[in-house]
Amino acid sequence: MALPRGGLPRAAPPRALAAGGTLTAVVATLPDDEYAPEIVNAKLRDMDWVSKAAVGHEQLIEAVMPLASAVLPMKLLTLFSSDARLLADLARQRKPLARAAANVSGCEEYGLRVVARDAAPAPAAAGRASSGTAFLDRKKQARDETREQAVRRAAFAREAFGALADAARDAVSRPLQGDDAERPLLDAAFLVAADQKPAFGRAADALGRRAAGEHCVLKLTGPWPPYHFVQIAHGA
Repeated sequence: MALPRGGLPRAAPPRALAAGGTLTAVVATLPDDEYAPEIVNAKLRDMDWVSKAAVGHEQLIEAVMPLASAVLPMKLLTLFSSDARLLADLARQRKPLARAAANVSGCEEYGLRVVARDAAPAPAAAGRASSGTAFLDRKKQARDETREQAVRRAAFAREAFGALADAARDAVSRPLQGDDAERPLLDAAFLVAADQKPAFGRAADALGRRAAGEHCVLKLTGPWPPYHFVQIAHGA
């Protein structure tokens, strides 16, 4: 297997390591002066270094994907003290690795994020309120509209997950993490096989056309390596 360059900062060129049967590990030797455990732990506080490591890791995985029917990405900074330790770890996990490979074979991952879209502000009433009752009625109407929008948004997010999950091999919903810029309603990942892409794309397009009317924004990303569908713990 001819491997592309890439990977973690200061890593040696990637190499293919036969791991028994049809399993091949893509590995690279790392310098001890940057990747000893205590040094890595300290560098995890350096977001610039972590970002470069993550980009290199992702680029290598994406470059390897066309070379194999199934790629099982390890987590960033999964380190082993030797090739022998890695091979022993893979041998212990041969069955879960085989199941994971069968699950993601020929598939790519797509991410979906549904976020709330701010509604247009209600037009200001002309002049002063004619009565306290009219003012309270308008306040109640605004609250009712806000509540109705929230219900419709939540229903749309559930529908979006279900529609895309039906067009995918597997799907997972991830914990929501909001910030000042976005109010997420759904954060999900979908495992999509090659023959499912047309149906998945049509479902995504249909949801995208409806999103604004449901006061939502639909954000679809990918394709990515199948990170969320390979849950295997590795020990160093």
